[in-house]
Amino acid sequence: MTPPSQSLVRLGGWRRAAVGKEALPDCALVVATYKRPKQVVALLERLAMVPDPPAEVVIVDGSPDDSSGREVARWAQAGSAPFDLCYVKSASGLTRQRNVGVDASTREFVFFLDDDCLPEPGYFRSIRDVFLSDRAAEVAAVCGSILNEMGLPLTLRWRLRFLLGIVPRDGESGRYYPTATSVPRSLVHPFSGTRRVDMVPGGASAYRRSVFQEHRFSEFFTGYAQGEDLEMSMRVGRNRKLLWCGDAHVNHLHVAAGRPSSFQKGRMEVRNRYFIWKRYSSDARWADRARFWLDIAYILSFDLITFVCRPREPWNVSHAAGVAVASVECLLRPPRYEERPASREYEFSLAPLEGA
Repeated sequence: MTPPSQSLVRLGGWRRAAVGKEALPDCALVVATYKRPKQVVALLERLAMVPDPPAEVVIVDGSPDDSSGREVARWAQAGSAPFDLCYVKSASGLTRQRNVGVDASTREFVFFLDDDCLPEPGYFRSIRDVFLSDRAAEVAAVCGSILNEMGLPLTLRWRLRFLLGIVPRDGESGRYYPTATSVPRSLVHPFSGTRRVDMVPGGASAYRRSVFQEHRFSEFFTGYAQGEDLEMSMRVGRNRKLLWCGDAHVNHLHVAAGRPSSFQKGRMEVRNRYFIWKRYSSDARWADRARFWLDIAYILSFDLITFVCRPREPWNVSHAAGVAVASVECLLRPPRYEERPASREYEFSLAPLEGA
């Protein structure tokens, strides 16, 4: 149920109508961005080039300055985008910005891409076809295949995890286990068709709009967030299907800008992981609980050993400090959060883009 208008948070921005070739009329793309103007423009350039762009693109900018907004406006004024382009200025926070995008968009299928992702031709159509072929509307969300993260050799960190038995040796990528672990998607080679999964990555996924009548992205995960896509997937997947589409190809070009410090990342990894584990693995066996804490100890030890071997690189010791602090916090004061009933939260005052 939508709350009264006066209780909605009003946000500003601008909108420019589509010009040129036809786009997928029932698809919208939401891009939450933070201090990455070049990457956002590169993504818009790619969207204008692919043969199957969404009909609506919503950029939700949480940056503290106006650099991204200026670059997006300059791009929109210089060309003819084949999609409605909406720019919204928002308070920062990944889950908050995604919820803003849900409210700002209007189409049936809501796509999400990280601002440093570049979709390949056919990405949007392939995922849309999965939804359209599901006449019973049992599929709530579909994720794409991040090509440059598939079919890769395991890192030393992960090889040791398997060797120690922390992660299920026969585990399947895309599944979530009571040890609060999942098998890396890098083990899967490119494929065709769909696979059933427990989780869809937030940086390359799409949801039916009907999902947001029951669920919002949880604002337990503040700031940069980590694991917010897993938590949303687990919540939605309790009674609906999640699929991985092998024909929807995208590349993720990881950029350092806008990411948290190593200490914050380490603290966030453990705290958020513990929160999700306690929420969705309440029936975990004692052996699973032991493996959970063994994995935390392993991460801490691996970081410290790496620092001893490479003392000029302080990232690992700072990350280890974050892991240690979060572990104590989880034992002494476990994180809790009560999800609010899903409802529209934002309304918008969007003027036509000047000069377009």
